[in-house]
Amino acid sequence: MDGHRTPVALAGAVAGILLFLVALFLGRADVAVAGAVLLTAVAAAWRRVPVQPPQITVHRSADEIAESVAGPQHTRVLVDVAGADAETVRIQMRALAEDVHRLTVTGSCVVVVDVPVAHSGIHDVLSVGGEGVGADGTWLSGPSERRLLRLATEPIARPMPYLPVSRVLAGMSGVHEARTAGDGGEFLEIRPFVAGDRLRRIDWKTTARVARRPGELYVRRTFATSDADIAIVIDDGDDLAGVTGDWFHADPRLDVPRSLDIAREAAWSLASASLDVGDQVSLHLLSRAGGAVPRGSGIRQRERLRAAIVAVEAGRRLTRERAPRVVPGALVAVLSTFLDDDMVRLVEFWRAAGHRVLAVDTLPRLRSERLTPETATAARIILAERADRLRDVTAAGADVLTWDADAGVRTAALRTITRARRRR
Repeated sequence: MDGHRTPVALAGAVAGILLFLVALFLGRADVAVAGAVLLTAVAAAWRRVPVQPPQITVHRSADEIAESVAGPQHTRVLVDVAGADAETVRIQMRALAEDVHRLTVTGSCVVVVDVPVAHSGIHDVLSVGGEGVGADGTWLSGPSERRLLRLATEPIARPMPYLPVSRVLAGMSGVHEARTAGDGGEFLEIRPFVAGDRLRRIDWKTTARVARRPGELYVRRTFATSDADIAIVIDDGDDLAGVTGDWFHADPRLDVPRSLDIAREAAWSLASASLDVGDQVSLHLLSRAGGAVPRGSGIRQRERLRAAIVAVEAGRRLTRERAPRVVPGALVAVLSTFLDDDMVRLVEFWRAAGHRVLAVDTLPRLRSERLTPETATAARIILAERADRLRDVTAAGADVLTWDADAGVRTAALRTITRARRRR
């Protein structure tokens, strides 16, 4: 849209003419001079109506702001404004779908904005537009092209000192203790030397103490160490906030964690901890027929998983068409809110196939705000059905872990799950 004159110019012309009339009526030369100056300024501004709107660019600053304990994380954004012939520029900014914030700046400048980032993943965090204003507001340029800043916010990797693993281990270079004899693990037994034993396994101290005949040798045997497979399955069929009254509205302005925020954090924590010990990790989304990230390990796999987890967003489930395929013997970590029966059937399917299943509950801690008596009753029914599903998951032999809990509670639960499985 081209620029246009504002009523200010017309009002100035009218004011100048009135000053001339007053000067003629009162015989005041100074008033006439004021009117002449005003008409000259209006005439000069009348000819300078710009065609081009101001140029606005938005980009993320290299300076990050530390995460606040009491509120959401913030990121620093730079808004570059080039107003051309404009004396000032009116900027309209919208962050987190909030009301528009208006700001008037000089013609060319850089505006620093601290934008709250309440959720992980890829989101539109800031929308900026503007229009140029001429001298004394005598004209307005057309609106500039609206600039949108999308940020990919990485979830936090929580420490996991206790990491559940599958019962079936593979490979010869991992850190998990296998059930077969090999190298690198804990002590298994001491027995007489037989054909096929390696000479470096001979325990000379035990031989000197126990041997009764010349040439009798004893070897020390240890458990093998192997790596494990973990398949992370994210239920991306819904994205619910911790405010039950918002489940049907999905208000993006809420700065409370959502279920996919928790799922991304849990997935990235599991993936990071598993890759740190050399395990094979794959990622599956229920909205995709194939695997999001095939199994692998190493630095490149870490970057692939990081990008895929950040990009997770709500989509339609395809579980009724085909369940995600995981490698035999893998630990299947199912990240879901367990608000429908499909997830229970998937857990039972993988348990029947011999997989160890870790069911990670990603529902945020709930707040009962903005609930009418009817919606409160409906929420209680839904949560009661969800509790029944979690009991069915436990009855199927899966381990249940609530992720949105205090760090100490989560660590204790992981420790219990890991030790309970070792004793079996």
